[in-house]
Amino acid sequence: MTPARRTGGLPVPDAGTAGRGSLLAGRYRLEERLCGPEEWAQWRAVDEALSRLVTVYVLSSGSGLVAEVMAAARAASRIDDPRLVRILDADDRADPPFVVTGWPSGACLVCLLAAGPLDPGQAAAMIAEATAALAAAHQAGLAHLCLGVESLWCGTGGEVMITGLGIDAALTGMRSADPGREDTGALGRLLYAALTGYWPGPGRSGLPPAPSSGERVCRPGQLRPGIPAAIETVICRALADPALGQEPAILTPAQLAAELTAVTDSRPPPGARGGARSAPRQAPTLPDMTASRHLARSRRVPLPAMLAVVFLVLAGLAAGGWLAARELSAPHHPPGGVTFRTLVPVSAAAFGPLGESVGDHPELARLAIDGILATAWHTSWYATASFGNLKPGTGLLLDMGHPVTITAAQVTLGTIIGADLQLRAGGQPAQQDLRLVAHAADVGGVLTIPITRPVTARYLLIWFTRLPPDGSGTYQANVYNVRLTGTA
Repeated sequence: MTPARRTGGLPVPDAGTAGRGSLLAGRYRLEERLCGPEEWAQWRAVDEALSRLVTVYVLSSGSGLVAEVMAAARAASRIDDPRLVRILDADDRADPPFVVTGWPSGACLVCLLAAGPLDPGQAAAMIAEATAALAAAHQAGLAHLCLGVESLWCGTGGEVMITGLGIDAALTGMRSADPGREDTGALGRLLYAALTGYWPGPGRSGLPPAPSSGERVCRPGQLRPGIPAAIETVICRALADPALGQEPAILTPAQLAAELTAVTDSRPPPGARGGARSAPRQAPTLPDMTASRHLARSRRVPLPAMLAVVFLVLAGLAAGGWLAARELSAPHHPPGGVTFRTLVPVSAAAFGPLGESVGDHPELARLAIDGILATAWHTSWYATASFGNLKPGTGLLLDMGHPVTITAAQVTLGTIIGADLQLRAGGQPAQQDLRLVAHAADVGGVLTIPITRPVTARYLLIWFTRLPPDGSGTYQANVYNVRLTGTA
C-alpha cells in the first residue's frame, strides 16, 4: 500500500490512497469516501474548525484535472445563489489538491421518489426553483452538464439545492456545444422523473427507465393519469423530442424558468430580469414528511445528514400503489375490497448461514427499519462479490411480531448496481423454515419487489447471494430502509 503523503506533519492522502480519518489542511477530517476513480475521490468530511459536515473532492497530485476543476470551483464560487451548494475552500497548491463544498440538507430527488411520484404542483415548484438557480448560473457563464436525480435536493422547509455545479463536469470531462440546451433537457428529465418515478434518458439514475411505445418514450400522462396538460407540455418541450410532438422546443434554463413560473403561478424567477435579485421562492413543504438524506456508496454505515432526515411518506400508499407500478407494466389491484397497508416489523436481526448468531453487523440491523434513510444496516466487506468464498450468503431477518400477509416489499439499497438477493418467509427464524418467495438479480437503488403469491408469515429474510462493489475495491451491501405492504 502506498503511504499517505505528509504536509506539516499531518497525513494527507492522495486521491487513490485516501483513508478515513485523514486530515486535509489541518481541518477537514475525511469520514467516508462516496465515489470517484483513482484520479479523484469525493468524500463526506467534517470541518473540525467549524464543526460542520462538508463535501471534499480530493485530486491526485499532478493530475491533468486539477487546473480545470479549480477553475470551475472558482467560477462557481462567484455565483451568489442559496440554491446552489457553495464552494467553501479550494487549494491547488496543497498535496493533494482539494475542493471543499457545503453539504446539502434534506433529501435528494431519488430518495424522495422512494415514497412514490411527487404531487404535480410540488414537483413543478421544485424544478422551477432548480431551473431559476441554473438560469442565474448560465447568466454568469457557467453550466452544470451533469444534472441527475442525485444533484437535486429538497430540505425540510421545501428549500431546493443543486450540487456539483461546474465541478462535476470538470471531473468527468463533460462537454457540450450547447450547454443551455443540455441543462434544459436535464431539467425536463428531472421533472418527468419527479412526476412518474421513471427516468426518460440515458445512463443509470437509480430509477427504472421510462417505458416506451415503439421508439418513442411515453408521455408523462400515459404513465400517471392526472398530470396537468400544461405541465406535460412544458416537459415535452424541454425534452425537445420530436416524437413527443411538441413545438417549439425550450432551449435555455431561462426560458424553462419562465414557462414553469407561468405554470406554477409564481413570480418571475431570480436571475430572469435585471436589478436586485429577488428572494427565492420556496417549493411547497411536502405533507406528512420528514427530511433526510440517502447516501449509498460506502464501506461503513453512512451518516450523510446528521442535520436532516429523509422524506418518507408514513401513510397513504395503499397496495404499494405507484411503488409497485414503477416496476410493473400494469398496476396491482387488490382483490375484493381488501385494503393493503404498510406493515411495520417489530425488530430486525442480522442473519447468517447458521442463523442469527453469525450475521454481519448485528448492532446495525435496527437501522434498516427505523424509517430514516440517513442510517443503514450493512454487511461486512468482502474481497469478492461472492463473499470471498467464505459463505453462501448473508442477510437481514425481519420479525413482524405475529403472522401477517405480505404482498410487496420495497428495499432501499445502495446506488451501485450489482446485488443479487432473495426474499424468504416463514413462521420460524430458521433457514430451513424460510422458503423462497421472490428474488432479484443485479439490482441497486430503490427496489420494489412484488410477491406474485402473497405469503403469510411472521418472519421475512432479505438474503444476499451476491454483493455489489462498494467503490473502494471491495464488496458490500447496504439496506437503508425496508417497507412492506400487505394485511395484518
